[in-house]
Amino acid sequence: MEKYIVISSFHNLAALLHDGYLYELIINNPGYHLGSIYLASVARVFPNLKAIFVIIQMNRKNKNGFISIHDLYYLRNKNYLSIFKVVLVRQRIHVQVIKEAFLAKSPRLTTNITMPGRYILYSPRSKVISVSRQLFFLAHKEYFKSLALLMRPFSSGGIFFKYNSHEVDSSIIFQEWEILKTRWMVLLKISNQKIHLESCLLYQDSNFLKKIIRDVYNSQIQSIFVDSSQCSKKLRFYLKHWQCDKFNPNSKIHVVSTHLLQNFKIQSAMLQAFKLRVDLIPTGWIFIETFEALTVIDVNSGISDKQKYPVKLIPILNCSAAKEIAYQIKMRNIAGVIVIDFIDMQSKKNQLELLRYLHRLFRFDKAQTQIVQFSELGLVEITRKRTEKNISEFLQSHQVFFSLLDSTISLKSIKNNTYVKSYLQKRLALCQVSQQFTSFNKVFQSKFFLPMKHIQYRKKKLFFNTCLQKSTYIIY
Repeated sequence: MEKYIVISSFHNLAALLHDGYLYELIINNPGYHLGSIYLASVARVFPNLKAIFVIIQMNRKNKNGFISIHDLYYLRNKNYLSIFKVVLVRQRIHVQVIKEAFLAKSPRLTTNITMPGRYILYSPRSKVISVSRQLFFLAHKEYFKSLALLMRPFSSGGIFFKYNSHEVDSSIIFQEWEILKTRWMVLLKISNQKIHLESCLLYQDSNFLKKIIRDVYNSQIQSIFVDSSQCSKKLRFYLKHWQCDKFNPNSKIHVVSTHLLQNFKIQSAMLQAFKLRVDLIPTGWIFIETFEALTVIDVNSGISDKQKYPVKLIPILNCSAAKEIAYQIKMRNIAGVIVIDFIDMQSKKNQLELLRYLHRLFRFDKAQTQIVQFSELGLVEITRKRTEKNISEFLQSHQVFFSLLDSTISLKSIKNNTYVKSYLQKRLALCQVSQQFTSFNKVFQSKFFLPMKHIQYRKKKLFFNTCLQKSTYIIY
């Protein structure tokens, strides 16, 4: 299987491709707060709800955050104590975002802070040693547990070993562990200096390229495609910093300066994420309808007369539909309760085989997924943990507003058009009209355009985009 990473610094997104298909989409969101660490102040304590609300500063605005009693490290192994004896109102605490805000819900926070690295996760307030579930060999698990006991005293923090940790030497893991420890000590010093503030941001993963190499890159990646030479230099620096070239020396970085997303058909794949109907191979289609906390998926065979087709064809169609459904759920990042209506199968054996196939498809999913057996109505229920927004929510919430010249695509038509609702489509429209701006600049220098003070007749106003940094001019 060929795996590539495509990074577009102009569009602020990256894509992971498996055999030419879009497998995962990473968008550089400036308002992305998952994993950020804040110095917060306790606003209210609810002992009946077993939770507290704190005030954190997001985008220079104070917002409320929710902390469950299970996410308070103060009460770990101290269940006999009440919340009032441990947490006080207006108390300053360190919190980390583990779940983004969704609609009217506040972001979920925790006091069990973890410092992310490429090979390990360092938790300064925990004593747990754990290994990734993707490491199946018992020898690897025992080796990392013994290595953690030798690395530090048992009371100086917990360590979680990632899947990539088995590809490097113990010296590299030890070096990264020291870096994460010093980073946490620096954050403590900064918080002590800003203790007089009600809330402030202490740490945030704002480096987009660093996050891609740390979280997405692995030994199976064959090539990385970028749209600028500066990105390639930064990527080579991070690859050398984490010594990724040792276990993957054949990986190359290619610079494609023009039409990067069009060459890999990423834009068309993202536009298909908004479609309700997805065609299947060899026949049939599925309908995906997403609501606030529920997603309904219906599988249609496309066969009008079922008596002419053998019964063995139905399990094959259901398996092909299950493969496409798992792909769409991962690509669109659908979370919550998912109800799937497969084609009716009377055989219990076929139903069990279909459930086993679904378990194999969601085996290496990053989000926690649970699959329930067939109900009496023949429905399959899937619950997938929600940590961040899906593609449609993100692209619709972060829109680009720009004004155009008197052309076929105007600002009002883009905002009012029912087919153009997403962030991506507006970015595409902006790229299409870029040629019109260049041609207009040539006309702009001619005598057809005069300043406003020289006009004495009835005028027709023409507005420019603020990024052009030009004053308002009027057609004579």
